[in-house]
Amino acid sequence: MLTEERRRKILETLASDQKVVASALAAQFGVSEDTIRRDLRELAEEGLLRRVYGGAVPRSPTAPTYAGRQIQSVEAKSAIAATAARFLRDGQVVLFDAGTTALAVATSVPRNLSLTVVTHSLPVASALAEHPTVEVIVLGGRLLKESIAMSGAETVEGYRRYRADLCVLGTASVHPDIGLGVYTHEDAEVKRAMVSATAEVMVVAAGEKLGTTAPFLVGPISIVDRLVTDRAAPEEVIQSLTRTGIEIVQG
Repeated sequence: MLTEERRRKILETLASDQKVVASALAAQFGVSEDTIRRDLRELAEEGLLRRVYGGAVPRSPTAPTYAGRQIQSVEAKSAIAATAARFLRDGQVVLFDAGTTALAVATSVPRNLSLTVVTHSLPVASALAEHPTVEVIVLGGRLLKESIAMSGAETVEGYRRYRADLCVLGTASVHPDIGLGVYTHEDAEVKRAMVSATAEVMVVAAGEKLGTTAPFLVGPISIVDRLVTDRAAPEEVIQSLTRTGIEIVQG
């Protein structure tokens, strides 16, 4: 089998199984594990997967900049936001994550709903500034320019002072076996603090992020109570996530 054909089949297996194991691929193709590791390394360098110990998993398609994320999956985020906003209840204390999907939810908060929103996201705070019945509390910290949000020990400690009803959590990746992932250590730390400070975690993520991974782990899939995604999400990944026991709602 030619190298290009073998690598194409590796990517096909990865798309269907959400992970590949080097030893199993070596046996399947009748080549050495060194050959498979070289395949995986070169595919990773092309940005087609992410290597992990013993194999590889899909790579998150999330754009690296905030500006890039603003124009990514716009229709999906709109559908997710409209659906997620229906789970907000009058009088709740809600933690709002940074990120463009969480921002879309914030802009969809009904005008007659009274909430207390705690956030480290400047765009979320700005979007809710004109809302007539939402009180907004903005946490301090160091500004991460790539997310236009605060970070660091001050932000983490800020969230630890709350016990909220709901957390609207964004993420770069959602994988049924590996969990939630993001691209920076600082973002992961803040998200973990948010999860610890709330009674319910609602993850909002476009379907293209499902079944993928990112370098920094927020936590296992068990930290999620509800996942709100769009109808374009891959059915096989939805089925895998459903088996983990979390509630999945498609907008």
